[in-house]
Amino acid sequence: MAKSVISYQSGPFATISMGLPGDHEGKTATRVFFVKGADKIALIDSGLYGGLPALKQAFDELGLNPGDLDLLLLTHEHMDHVGNNGWLKEETGCTIMGHAARADRVADNMLNAKTIVHAFPEGEHFDLKSEYLDWMGPTEGPIDEFIKDGDPIDLGGGVVLETVEVLGHSMAEIGFFERSTKTLIIADPLLPPFNPVLYLYEEPNVMRATFDKIERFLDERDVQAVLFAHDEVKSAAETKELIDDCRRRVNQVEASMVTHMKANPGITFAELRDKCCDDQNMVREWRALVSINASLKDFEAKGLAKRDGNGWRYVG
Repeated sequence: MAKSVISYQSGPFATISMGLPGDHEGKTATRVFFVKGADKIALIDSGLYGGLPALKQAFDELGLNPGDLDLLLLTHEHMDHVGNNGWLKEETGCTIMGHAARADRVADNMLNAKTIVHAFPEGEHFDLKSEYLDWMGPTEGPIDEFIKDGDPIDLGGGVVLETVEVLGHSMAEIGFFERSTKTLIIADPLLPPFNPVLYLYEEPNVMRATFDKIERFLDERDVQAVLFAHDEVKSAAETKELIDDCRRRVNQVEASMVTHMKANPGITFAELRDKCCDDQNMVREWRALVSINASLKDFEAKGLAKRDGNGWRYVG
């Protein structure tokens, strides 16, 4: 008998784990979440294309036919969260719901890949196919309906998912709070420390504000469990510890940037990325370019850094 793909099951929730390849192999997985109400069944994220066999097996294990799925709720547009959108749309006819801000990327795999992997000339040598396009299926599943912070999604029988904006990692990221069980489901705003790549954020101030927002939310809503895309289920207290560590890692990125700009006036963008990755023993790859660029723009806006020829100098 095949090993179960359900890694967590409680109340209306069933978590399906999909192993990640490449630099992540053996270190982390992505998770998707079935949520069953009395009237409707939702799936939060569709995972990566390599995890499609696990997703199909999950339907069987849960005693569901594909046509039983009513809603696909997307946390954000990244490839390991939308990889099976097309298959699910074709096989289930589900309504796909997500944030409006990145709907164009969800609807176009190539645009999705290029706008993040090849966002900068220094990243153009990274292969779009090997880690981005290959993680998404051959057909897209565009968003049918937009949802925003505070919007409720009623699945029936008292199971209600409240939309919660958690921006920063993606500027279109949302999570969901299930009111009856006081369970918070979030994907990537809080990344685990064993993640092999530099903390990915698109705007450091927004990222830090989201850390604060989640911490307040845990207390104000008496959250009992937090489900993550790349980590095990945690209590509110354990999640607060993770938030502290996430703050530390984002701060460490910027501390490294200051150190190396001071030590190497005129340091190039790519060199700065490499040194910051090395400081945390992380992989030198395209995600790190996004984070370094985000903090460079913030430093520049605050008058703490300026361009120096083809590089950067710290002036704070």
